[in-house]
Amino acid sequence: MSLSNVQRYRSLAILTAAAGAIYPLLYLRQNFEGPLLEALGISLATLNQASSWLGAVFLLSYAPSGWLADRVDPKILIVSSLAGTGVIGYVFGQLPEPDLIKWLFSAWGLTTGLTFWSALIKEVNELAGQHHQGRFFGILEGGRGLVEALLATAAVAIFAYLSTSDAPNSVEAMRSVIGFYTAFVFAMATLTWLLVPPNHKANAPDSHQVAAGQLFADLRTIASNAKVWWVIVCILTGYQFLWATYSFSGYLQNHWGMSASIAASITLAKLWTRPIGAVLSGFLGDRFRVAVVLHWSFIVAAIAMLGFALAPVGSDASALAIIAAVGLCTYSVRGLYWAILDDCAIPRHLNGLAIGFISLFAFTPEIYLPRLNTYLLTLWPDGGGYTVYFIWVAAGGVLGAYAAKRL
Repeated sequence: MSLSNVQRYRSLAILTAAAGAIYPLLYLRQNFEGPLLEALGISLATLNQASSWLGAVFLLSYAPSGWLADRVDPKILIVSSLAGTGVIGYVFGQLPEPDLIKWLFSAWGLTTGLTFWSALIKEVNELAGQHHQGRFFGILEGGRGLVEALLATAAVAIFAYLSTSDAPNSVEAMRSVIGFYTAFVFAMATLTWLLVPPNHKANAPDSHQVAAGQLFADLRTIASNAKVWWVIVCILTGYQFLWATYSFSGYLQNHWGMSASIAASITLAKLWTRPIGAVLSGFLGDRFRVAVVLHWSFIVAAIAMLGFALAPVGSDASALAIIAAVGLCTYSVRGLYWAILDDCAIPRHLNGLAIGFISLFAFTPEIYLPRLNTYLLTLWPDGGGYTVYFIWVAAGGVLGAYAAKRL
């Protein structure tokens, strides 16, 4: 892709905003778990089941998404993803019957997994070039975190205003929050279509890519690369940290005794650590080597998560401090773990397929962590379930640190 620096960074900024817009609808639970359950009239187990369906569709979508990203202009895939996600968000905002929830989450799995994820990662990888992988992926992670934080700040303000007015109605407040996010997704679809240049290389696969039976040979090439498997371990264990943060709001409400608004405000503060941790780690990765910075980010993240798991119930201020520390470390890890892909010496024409292959294994926490969460909270409903859950994630961080060390 022959673009000037201005075009590269402008495209990165738009793609970053698009990535920040498309996922919050799927993960409203991280700030609004209690109100969301009330508005939809469902239990936590039902929401976890829907999340597992989402994860299952992701699992089935990742490898085909990589194949698509190598053959279709990523711009077309990304715009289609944003538009489709917005349509499903509109339906979700009508607060449908509980039986429909899992199907909507499954549809989101297609619009954000099959047509979006690999296209996004491949496009940013190409924009970054050989020497700026750390900063470009750090900016992507930190920037979309900034977008999510800004959106969440507005959403929390909307919810707080509507649910504490003279005639409070948390269900209508939740509906307004969903509508707000949906409108922004549609806006980003329009901006991406208008301002991101097409990638014509994606529309012209060479004879190697389209040869009959070549797909399995390409998969063998990727699977036989030992570094690819260490990348998978890094991303899987790093993704567990992110999934654990989705339970912070429910934990603070149920076991720290906080109101829905205060819990949402504290978890909102975690989102504001994302641009700091991700962008800083990205630039440090380019300066000192990505795998080295990722290794130490994992270690500190594991210590912070373990501290949160074992912390006694305290004040709102102590909860805020702990969660901010966990967020900073978690997003440092996330800002780097795709940047190590460039260390794997994968042939350029297989980048999209490699991203899909890695995602197929690395994002399996999307499937098993919601069910593990339900099981542990059923087994130890007095708060012990959350403690074991967070310790599990911290232990995974140690494994991630070892994988980064091997890279």
